[in-house]
Amino acid sequence: MKRVSIIGKYCNGFFLLFGVVLSMLGLTLLLYFPSIYDFIIHSALDLRPETEAYKAWSTNDPPLILDMYFFNWTNADQVYDPTVKPHFEQVGPYRFLEIKEKCNITFHENDTVSFQFVKRYHFMEDESPKPLTDVINTINPIATSAAYKSRFFHPLKKLMLSFGMSSTSKVYVTKTIDELLFTGYEDPLLDMVRSLSILLPEGANVSDKFGWFYQRNNTYGLSGDFSMYTGHDENFGKLLSWDYRNRTDFYEGTCGEIRGSAGEFHPINRERDFIEIYSSEMCSYAHLQYEKDVTVKGIKAYKYSSDTLFDNGTKVPENACFCNGECIPSGVLNISSCRMDAPIFISLPHFYNADPYYIESIEGLNPNKEEHDFYITLEPKSAIVVDIGARMQLNVLLQPIKGFSLFEKVPKIYVPVFFFDQVVTVTDDLAVKMQLLQNLPDIRETAAYILIIIGVVFMMSTLCCWVNSTKSQKLNRNEYKIPPQSIADEIPLKLKTETT
Repeated sequence: MKRVSIIGKYCNGFFLLFGVVLSMLGLTLLLYFPSIYDFIIHSALDLRPETEAYKAWSTNDPPLILDMYFFNWTNADQVYDPTVKPHFEQVGPYRFLEIKEKCNITFHENDTVSFQFVKRYHFMEDESPKPLTDVINTINPIATSAAYKSRFFHPLKKLMLSFGMSSTSKVYVTKTIDELLFTGYEDPLLDMVRSLSILLPEGANVSDKFGWFYQRNNTYGLSGDFSMYTGHDENFGKLLSWDYRNRTDFYEGTCGEIRGSAGEFHPINRERDFIEIYSSEMCSYAHLQYEKDVTVKGIKAYKYSSDTLFDNGTKVPENACFCNGECIPSGVLNISSCRMDAPIFISLPHFYNADPYYIESIEGLNPNKEEHDFYITLEPKSAIVVDIGARMQLNVLLQPIKGFSLFEKVPKIYVPVFFFDQVVTVTDDLAVKMQLLQNLPDIRETAAYILIIIGVVFMMSTLCCWVNSTKSQKLNRNEYKIPPQSIADEIPLKLKTETT
């Protein structure tokens, strides 16, 4: 009996301790879970060579699909007729696999990493809706750029260049999509400019061919050198510098700052306000405003879109410094300063969200939000991108330029050349993991209360058992105990009886 009692006390002590542990664990989940949750997220986003986050960040595997659309200038031969509006017809898409890897990755002691990009494009011949052999009319980028860059030249230089243009070039060219993109094409004006060094600025080089991406496929470093914060704080994912500087000379004031992320990572715990992304192609940052809450594959997320992107200060006063000295109607960004002074302007496809001025001066464009908006959707706690619609259009300014007979009577329009469309949504496997991560707070709360309740039940049951056991032991002792006085009284009675 004594051994059983000891075992019972031991078990009761164990159950009491077990109940206390469960209750404390539940309270810990309630009180300290935010810190634990942040630790879990930081661990999942830890950028070290041996982590999954690093592997996903350093290379986009599997490759992403990139669709490109061009605009065919259907009445380019009537460019000098002021009664005829230039008409453009969208053609495409031309589908590519885009491989965007990091190279020259170096980690530094101040919680930053520096890197460059390697970009590869593979045409998906069997899956592309349109072939690269398509022939279109488009603006002549060589002649247009040469005239634009030379508009302030000495009259004698302008006369020489104008004569060369008139004898070799038109305002438009007729080329295949392949020539316009990667293969490139030869042009007599390039040969002439190369042979007359007097027409070239000091140190300038002229390529043997022109193509929008000529000699840019499978190359690295052309996008510049990036330095990004990797520390687990509010700066995680933000760029520290681009090309070893924290601002550029392409825009004045705050518009020249290196701001925002490189696109893959953003600081955690997002708010319903805005995000910023720095683009080396734009030579500036893109500011995306919160639009609404959405659900992507079961993941609750915040969608940030381009309502004020490329604003000229009309909606956002601080954007006025993007005008580059000459403000144009809102919705188009002048990037000529970072494109060797070529008349290059970017916008959203079909001039979506831009001033009506742009589509009213031409025909054939039909902007709409579903097909032409630029947006990024983030899971708010981890700031992981769950859906993105990356879309951008390149335009060339065509305008009358004095001293160049080829351009003296042309209309002033922003000629749409091409735009890219890349829509990427989180994979199913990652979506399941993110749903679990997102549901952890609710799971934590339920689990915490269950642990507390079970712990309290264990403690109360143990205490009740102890109380009942103590009472039972007292009763048992009272039942079997014979007082000494009673025994003394019974002995004489017994002897007396026996004697009788």
